[in-house]
Amino acid sequence: MKLPKRYVFWFIIASLSALFGEVAIGATLYPFFSPWGILVILPLYGLHTLVLASIVYRFGRPRFETLYLAGVIFGLYEAYITKIIWNPDWESPIQVGGISILELLVVVFFWHPFMSFMMAVGTAELLTSRRKLLPDFVLKRPLLFAMILGALESSNSQSPLHSFLSLASTLTVVLLLIWWWRKQYEGENLDDLLPTLRELRVLIPLLLVYYIALGLGIKRESIPGLGPQAFVWFLYALTGFLLYRALRKSKGVEGEQTAAPR
Repeated sequence: MKLPKRYVFWFIIASLSALFGEVAIGATLYPFFSPWGILVILPLYGLHTLVLASIVYRFGRPRFETLYLAGVIFGLYEAYITKIIWNPDWESPIQVGGISILELLVVVFFWHPFMSFMMAVGTAELLTSRRKLLPDFVLKRPLLFAMILGALESSNSQSPLHSFLSLASTLTVVLLLIWWWRKQYEGENLDDLLPTLRELRVLIPLLLVYYIALGLGIKRESIPGLGPQAFVWFLYALTGFLLYRALRKSKGVEGEQTAAPR
């Protein structure tokens, strides 16, 4: 008896997001074999990716602009959950008005949009619709890209052995999931596998519960005063507005393509 394909896919996309976003830099070791990985990292990354991808795909074919802006919203969790934007565990080289500028630029505007979100969605597209969202560098040189991930993992971990074992074990699980998916569910369309509106009504509140629980449970004392928080609110509002405009544009482009004579 087959498992429900939607939930299998959801677990795969959560695993991909955690692999590229966390394991690749050694931020989390052994996500499939630790309580923290199973109960926090995989659900947190999976919920972000599923909710944001579902919103993007509802407005037509995804474009770089919509994927990137959704990824920025993903990355802003580094404010209220990890507090890295405000108070990282290391000495931030540039701190302005209670905001760690370098961390903001790297994790919010680069790492999470590209690695945690776009890489996961792009790989999921290759597994399902076979549309190519990933850059040619990744598609044509997968071994080189894997070596770069390995180098990032090793540079951020205190133990090279644990770095290797964590990356190897995570890759093994992900590749087994991909192999199983292709064997059992080949030919599915990504658009049909993402959460429906009804499912989003469950997933979005669940994601908010994670924000509240982790926000209050991790370094609660590091939540700053009104000024730095207001800056993050502004980033949420600005990114949300830009994403809304980009999604409307995607909807318009999709409508024009549908109405165009063939």
